[in-house]
Amino acid sequence: MGMFGGRIVKPLIITVMGMLLMILIRLGIDQTQWYGTGVEKIKSGDKKGAIMYFDKVLNAHIPYSPIEKKAKNELLALATGFEVKGENELALLCYETIRTSRYLARHFRVPDRKDIPFLNEKIAAIKARLLVKEVMAGDFTKVYDQQMRLLDRDYSPSASWSFFAVTAFAAYIVSVVLWIIRRRGIYIFAFCSSLLIWVMALYKA
Repeated sequence: MGMFGGRIVKPLIITVMGMLLMILIRLGIDQTQWYGTGVEKIKSGDKKGAIMYFDKVLNAHIPYSPIEKKAKNELLALATGFEVKGENELALLCYETIRTSRYLARHFRVPDRKDIPFLNEKIAAIKARLLVKEVMAGDFTKVYDQQMRLLDRDYSPSASWSFFAVTAFAAYIVSVVLWIIRRRGIYIFAFCSSLLIWVMALYKA
């Protein structure tokens, strides 16, 4: 066990931690660059372009990232401004951008889960207003309730499939490193199997 621990376990832990650190650094750099570009877009009057870059920041998810929080707040501020001006389509885009990014970044839970009810209400209300305005529906309350039911359906991701996704991804990294170190056929089977399970779990979650 001592030899195995010295020759396999320690390099494996260092490799995995190094890979995770590199991923975090890369995401941090991307978030910083994209947030800066989004702010510049607002200053130049290109608010649609700003939405796109803030969306990129949110999708490059890092738990508890202050830059991510700033990007979300910028989108909320833009949405409020659009609503005041009656630009409901753009306000809807902002709210849906935030909501979609939170679900795309979900793992065992949805990041910023407490914001989802607020976002659902805003999205449902704006969609109902647009449908009534376009004479595709007559009763605002009825349409609003229908939209809320649709939005509430995917409120919670599958915790079990999320667990399988995270576990399978970790197993994939471990098996790849073990194959590099020891070159055994069992590790090829392991990383292929874990990769398949990871992809399937992401789809199901």
